[in-house]
Amino acid sequence: MSIRIGIDVGGTFTDFLVVEDTGARQVHKTSSVPSNPAEAVVNGLVEIAAARGIPLEDFLAQVSTIVHGTTVTTNALLTRRGAKVGLLVTEGFRDTLTLRDGRREEPYDNRLAMPTPLVSRQMTRPIRGRMDWSGREVEPLSLDDVRAAAALLREHDVEAVAICFMHSFANPAHEQAAAEAIAAELPGVYLTTSFDLLSQVRYYPRTSTTVLNAYAGPIISDYLATLTRLLEESRFAGVLLLMQSNGGVATPDELARRAALSLLSGPASGPTAGLLVVAPHQLDRCVTVDMGGTSFDAAVVKDGAPLVMTDGIIDRWAIALPMVDIHTIGAGGGSIAHVDEGGLLRVGPASAGASPGPVCYGRGGMLPTTTDADVVLGFVDPTTFLHGGMPLDRDAAYRAIEEHIAKPLGISVLQAAAGIYDVVNVNMAAGVREVTVRRGLDPRDFPLVVAGGAGPVHAAAIAAELGVPALITPRESSIFCAAGMLVCDFKHDFVRSYKARLSTMDLDEVAS
Repeated sequence: MSIRIGIDVGGTFTDFLVVEDTGARQVHKTSSVPSNPAEAVVNGLVEIAAARGIPLEDFLAQVSTIVHGTTVTTNALLTRRGAKVGLLVTEGFRDTLTLRDGRREEPYDNRLAMPTPLVSRQMTRPIRGRMDWSGREVEPLSLDDVRAAAALLREHDVEAVAICFMHSFANPAHEQAAAEAIAAELPGVYLTTSFDLLSQVRYYPRTSTTVLNAYAGPIISDYLATLTRLLEESRFAGVLLLMQSNGGVATPDELARRAALSLLSGPASGPTAGLLVVAPHQLDRCVTVDMGGTSFDAAVVKDGAPLVMTDGIIDRWAIALPMVDIHTIGAGGGSIAHVDEGGLLRVGPASAGASPGPVCYGRGGMLPTTTDADVVLGFVDPTTFLHGGMPLDRDAAYRAIEEHIAKPLGISVLQAAAGIYDVVNVNMAAGVREVTVRRGLDPRDFPLVVAGGAGPVHAAAIAAELGVPALITPRESSIFCAAGMLVCDFKHDFVRSYKARLSTMDLDEVAS
């Protein structure tokens, strides 16, 4: 028997889809362990094996492929728990991360503060040496500057080094020489050069992408080392593949080297899965929405392929690698409802996550969430949650909504629960508009493919808000991304800039 497993680690639950060569499928969910995501993966595999009445080792001996998507690096970036990074830049461009591209993100928001760079100014070292736009050396590289920078970075115990010089896409010789010097001076440090990661024009996006790769690199490398060790200890001898944010899969070694592709990679398989869902209906377009415990993801599939962007933003930092265009907001089953200072009901973006989780979970949560409202309104049966394996406490959810929402607003508990339901639905509808209207697309022209553990509970209300005429809910909607991972292909994007005037462009050179 040959078994394939898709595993999607979310903020609240870790999803599994087990597919046998006979076509038989098994859906499984287990609680995520935010402090150690690899533990949740192994816990789920142990539970699946136990349900089959065999030891984990015997079960994994039948598994040929595991495809895994993780939010480890995304969470590290959002919580600022990434690696300590040093950055080498061309002299005169030390403040690139501070100045960014010279524009204000929100032109009319005078109170919006600039984000703190992922690399401090002290750890950003200017290096003498310069190439011009054509790749001609204008000033030789100063290896003395590189060695001096390495000494400082060593003194401050940096874990990763990013190197990004002006016009290295035209001639990478200086970056290559600097990388060799850094590798000699700081053996074992995680090293990223911009020419190897993203050989294209525009200095700020290239620098930001290179820094993000270095920031996430040690995190994903350590996680993959832990995961592969745990699987090897359980005698897994099959192939482990990782989901990338470009919608394809890659080997652990490749993803560890290009760590930036692990950012926002978890939901990237959703659009591919959505295309398979609408195909039997002779459709090649859809909007996929995935509402989990922590977040809500929306994406567009058009003309038989997910929309891809190369101008992405992650936590206000540019990433220019090709990525599936997915809009994520903090609206999930665990999103916390509260009354703000102005007396208005708000839902999210703060989430109760997997621990303590919603009040109805009985794990110590005290603040009402979307799931608590769904339980109080009767949209979620407290006795059948997780196939009856996790009874929910409706009375506790009722009391939490009464104390924190109903009494402050002077309304009934049912009205408060309905208000939470309506607010989160409007928020999610706005997320769908972000990926459609922003691109000049009308959401009413697309069927809505609904996924996620909480998605079907809210789908009709979202569709009504958008005027979408058709809803499709797959049988395996609760583990939608895990299913999509099993049908994603290997994918590697190689980007290179080529400068020329159209009137004098050599097409043979372009083709080569």
